[in-house]
Amino acid sequence: MTGTDKSTDMMEFESAVNFFYNKVKGKNTNYYELLGISTTATHKEIETAYQKYSQEFSTSKIRQLTDSDLQRKAQFLSDMGKRAYEVLTNFEKRVQYEKTGFRDVDPESLKETTAVDKASEIYKKAKLLYNQKNFPLAAKAVEEAIILDPTKPDYYHLAGACETQIPDMRRKAESNLQKAASMEAWNAEHQVALGLLFLAERLPKRAESYFRKALEIEPNHMIASKKLRELTGPESSTMDKVQDTLGKILPTFFGKKKK
Repeated sequence: MTGTDKSTDMMEFESAVNFFYNKVKGKNTNYYELLGISTTATHKEIETAYQKYSQEFSTSKIRQLTDSDLQRKAQFLSDMGKRAYEVLTNFEKRVQYEKTGFRDVDPESLKETTAVDKASEIYKKAKLLYNQKNFPLAAKAVEEAIILDPTKPDYYHLAGACETQIPDMRRKAESNLQKAASMEAWNAEHQVALGLLFLAERLPKRAESYFRKALEIEPNHMIASKKLRELTGPESSTMDKVQDTLGKILPTFFGKKKK
């Protein structure tokens, strides 16, 4: 596919988003109309119609939209299609939906959210997956959050932390952690994470340099201090104690966290 073809496809998709969104909002389109089926549609017909609909408003297409308002509209249409499929393929829900005059009994399920809100929700799920040590799924989830909202250093940090645990993704981990560090130069945690990454890669000298950078930012950082002692050996322990003491006595610009 050429660049021109791709641009044309995207323009058509943007038009489709606006058309369907205005149609849905303008006449309160019911789920049957949304999927283009009759009220007597069979389970198989509903599945076929939804498959076509979900391809039209797929996640990959939505990610390519550069306009945040269009992203919101497209995500709403995607969510509405999922909800339509959920209701119409469940006998009890379908009966209830028709009895109430095609009114959804759970309107909160279709609450419109911005890309930023969606990213925040995905990030929370990614953190939970990380804590459960499901690093591949956590990494995949947080990358989705980054696509929706590329302004959050915490997202890049979590992505790097997940990818550090996956040997084949450690090059990408470095890139994400460096991005987080560039966005928050005052935050020692990003430097520590880079140090841990290079420890995992068995590159102690590079790891040492990042732990030292972390201690320049936050002289009393426990993990950075511990890892640096492990790397440099007992002969440096006296100097470490002196540096720790000075860090406690002398307030420095670098020792202060951003408020």
